[in-house]
Amino acid sequence: MSAAVPPAWPRTRAELEAAQATLALAIPAPWRWEGGPLRVAGCALVAGRGRPGGEGEDGFAAAALVEVGSGAPRVLAYGDASGPLGAGFESGMLALREGPLLAAAVVGLPARPEILMVHAAGRDHPRGAGLALMLGAALDVPSIGVTARPLVASGSPPQERAGARAPLTRGGEEVAYWLRTRAGVRPIVAHAAWRTTAVVAVEVVLAATRGTRFPEPLRRAVERARALRDGRVG
Repeated sequence: MSAAVPPAWPRTRAELEAAQATLALAIPAPWRWEGGPLRVAGCALVAGRGRPGGEGEDGFAAAALVEVGSGAPRVLAYGDASGPLGAGFESGMLALREGPLLAAAVVGLPARPEILMVHAAGRDHPRGAGLALMLGAALDVPSIGVTARPLVASGSPPQERAGARAPLTRGGEEVAYWLRTRAGVRPIVAHAAWRTTAVVAVEVVLAATRGTRFPEPLRRAVERARALRDGRVG
């Protein structure tokens, strides 16, 4: 995707809320994975070490393109982006803060991913369209979200065994699943986002996780973003 240009992004709270309201009502063609090798771009961002949480703080974003579904996950390439964050931190408004840099990191990949895995919520959001959904829509790539906990959805935790899942609902709609990727560790949340269901999110997360709590594309993206922040990327 390196020849592409990052999409325009909402610049104000009002623009973001309007975009979220529109996307929450959209019904795009569903994406399904039939098995086999799958190119997943994990997307993550870390903030600089100064002025934490404030507007104008520097951000460092990375996209890790990882092949899953054919043995152990395998890193294919990285995309990087850095610059001022779009806003201070506010729950439910993460897209305003991180969206432009994450989009630029994905666009910087040398090959197009088949699905995005974003460290953010999707349809589990006060307005039904979190950063994971918005990023997929903006880049025209199916997407899922992965977080440590739900944003606004609710539901009982899963059983203790590896692979156990339990639905999370928002307003009666199934928007995510609690998912225990390993026995004896806290579950994570797999979110429905752009063109995906919560069931598809679980399938992709499990295929991308090998002996760790979080899936490999996100782990690699976080590692790369931290290396970028610390000046360890050549």
